[in-house]
Amino acid sequence: MDARFIILLIMSALLLGWVIFCGIQFFRHSKELIVDADFIGHVKCEKCGTLYDVNAAQFTESHMSKSVSTSKTQFKNGAFINRPQYRYFAKKFYCPCCGKKRYAQVLNINEINSQMLKPTLRAGVRWLIFMFVGGVLILAVSSIPMFFANRAAQQKADELRQERYEEFKERYF
Repeated sequence: MDARFIILLIMSALLLGWVIFCGIQFFRHSKELIVDADFIGHVKCEKCGTLYDVNAAQFTESHMSKSVSTSKTQFKNGAFINRPQYRYFAKKFYCPCCGKKRYAQVLNINEINSQMLKPTLRAGVRWLIFMFVGGVLILAVSSIPMFFANRAAQQKADELRQERYEEFKERYF
């Protein structure tokens, strides 16, 4: 195999790994933001109808959720904003009355979403910047061996061209 192909393969694997790493770190950081937040969710058990409160850390305990939302695009501060408005959002929480994990409707989900929007966007932009800077560094570092591999390939091509020219010259002149 050509050295340039191997360098491109390694560079591609590093870039893909970096993008995946940054995506995982964004999700981990977002989960930490939710756990550290100070909101209280008002929920209603769908089985027994009990109203109770859950803290921010309990929102990350279960990934099971169901929702009905509508999205309306609004023009605000020179930008189009497409934010969902939930008519219904339920997630599995431990119900103190039932004694089991049951779906409970989150009654103040739109308030929680608006409260968590700014920190989550800030974390997303931060990890996008990290992703960009890391990608540029990977490309810069991999361009050094690529330069030398291209130069060696060019020299080899020039040598072959010169040999062919010498053979052609000997044959016909």
